[in-house]
Amino acid sequence: MKRALIILSLFILVLSIPVMADNQGTIGAIDDTIGVAAKVGKYAAVVPQKLEWEYGGWNILWYEVEPGMDFAFFSGDPDEESRIRDANCFLVETNCPVIVTFDGTPLTNVEDNTITLPTTYWIWESLDVNDIPLVTGLFGDQLLPPYQLIPVSEIGYIGDSQDIPKENLDFSYPFGNFLDTLLELVAGEIWPTPDKVASSRSYDGIKEKGVYAFQLFGFAGMRDNISDVKAGDYVGEIRLTVAVND
Repeated sequence: MKRALIILSLFILVLSIPVMADNQGTIGAIDDTIGVAAKVGKYAAVVPQKLEWEYGGWNILWYEVEPGMDFAFFSGDPDEESRIRDANCFLVETNCPVIVTFDGTPLTNVEDNTITLPTTYWIWESLDVNDIPLVTGLFGDQLLPPYQLIPVSEIGYIGDSQDIPKENLDFSYPFGNFLDTLLELVAGEIWPTPDKVASSRSYDGIKEKGVYAFQLFGFAGMRDNISDVKAGDYVGEIRLTVAVND
């Protein structure tokens, strides 16, 4: 009887071994996943930027100042030269394709908004974007000026096509010579003509995420008669609007 129990126990043990092994194999073979997901919305930001510079030996230091296009003081003389201003740009950072649209308002008397100065703006896409501050020159970070100040692709003039400043350009403004000369080389001519001016301009060349720069130039001048322009302060603006390019 005792021998029979031992044999039965061994039989049960032998039978139980493959069953245990099979359970372990099944557990070890379990393979499943938990998905992890998120969604990022389409987003863009616009930053206006103006750069100025100062000499430092063989190099030039570029730094940011408050954005703005200051045409300074006009004497009121109708024969006074018109002016061009530069060194302002818009930086657009986006994570998706977008369309940017530019429009603006002329220099307008702050006390009487029916009186304006002839004003036209010119928009260009820039070469690229550098971080600022930046040192350029023979021993600087690079030889060329900041890439956002190098115009490469014309977007166009904006303003009132029937109210363009007279073409008698004043190059006396500091730093104007470099960019104006560069523009003349790139564009062939600088001054706007009625057939080239539109109330707004759109650009759909931003096809992927990144940081893009757009260079802004302004033209302003006096009118033909002294009484056509009221003495006082004049202000205007350039606007950039961003829309998703679906």
